[in-house]
Order: sequence, then C-alpha cells, then structure tokens
Amino acid sequence: PQRFSATFPQPMTLRSVTITPQGRAAIQAPVTAAAASRQVSTALWRLAAGNYTLNWTAQGADGQAVNGAVRFMVH
Repeated sequence: PQRFSATFPQPMTLRSVTITPQGRAAIQAPVTAAAASRQVSTALWRLAAGNYTLNWTAQGADGQAVNGAVRFMVH
C-alpha cells in the first residue's frame, strides 16, 4: 500500500502510525500535523514482501483517543 487512510464519523487528528513487520520491531511512519478531519491519511514507504501489522492512533476534539490495527500481506 502507498497510503494509510481512515474515515471517521467525527473530525479526528491522526497522532501515530506504526508498521510492524512479522518478527521484527515496529517502525514509526511519518505523521504530518494537520487540522482535524473526518478522513485522515499518511504516506507509507515501499514495503518488502511479508506480513505486517499497522497500528494507528487518532484523537478527537474532546481529547479521546481511538486506536486500531490492520494486518496485511505484501506479495
């Protein structure tokens, strides 16, 4: 994938994105400061073939954090 994107029912600010290759340490993806939006995204780098877990954290205007994870494979 070239980007990670998420859509929310309320404006959120993306705070962190990490990608963890299977059996290796997590790598922090760059997150650019941006105004809160219902759709957030960040660019990803070219990944080698393998299994990965992408973890993300976003924050609403009330300060409440929302976390999620996506597992995927690159062929």
